[in-house]
Amino acid sequence: MSGRQDFFRAPNYFSLDDILVTQERVPVVAREHMGGLGFLDPSSDEDILKANTSLELPIWVAEGMKTDRRNYLGMEVPKSLRVTQREILLADSNVVNLHRLGPHYFEFGRHVIKHCAVEGEYIGESLMKTFRTRFLNILDAAQNCRDEETLTEMNKMDELEREMFKNAYAKRKSLDAWKQRDVYKINTSQMVVNHKKRKA
Repeated sequence: MSGRQDFFRAPNYFSLDDILVTQERVPVVAREHMGGLGFLDPSSDEDILKANTSLELPIWVAEGMKTDRRNYLGMEVPKSLRVTQREILLADSNVVNLHRLGPHYFEFGRHVIKHCAVEGEYIGESLMKTFRTRFLNILDAAQNCRDEETLTEMNKMDELEREMFKNAYAKRKSLDAWKQRDVYKINTSQMVVNHKKRKA
């Protein structure tokens, strides 16, 4: 996709990764009546989106309905980032399937933090602790797993972790090839081999 190098960069409007992240849905509550937005509520046939209506919307919609002076939607903490899930991650994040919680778990969490004044700090701490703990396992797996084990190792990783794993694994393979002198090995050209076969 975007071949990112800075894993915690600012969002990029033209990045496919960021587009996918902001498509993930978050629970929100309408803070006031809003005309012409009734279609956002699939259970209503009215043109008005009524106050206190609970919805699940893509995070880009929730962010787009916030201005410097007013926030028309109140965002609630998604299930994957609530205190119960954070406690599970704190106990042992290495056994948790982050991809099942959200394919872009860390990037999604960064977006949510900006809209959760009460729990934002705790969510941020949880993301950092989870990332640090799992990073050591990702590095260990990339350095020691066999080719047939890569899919199994990546199964529990979110997209950010998978990208780091692939980069580290590729570097390890390059280093192994260099140690075995495969990088600089001079082989007979296939054209020469075929020419010799014809002569014989």
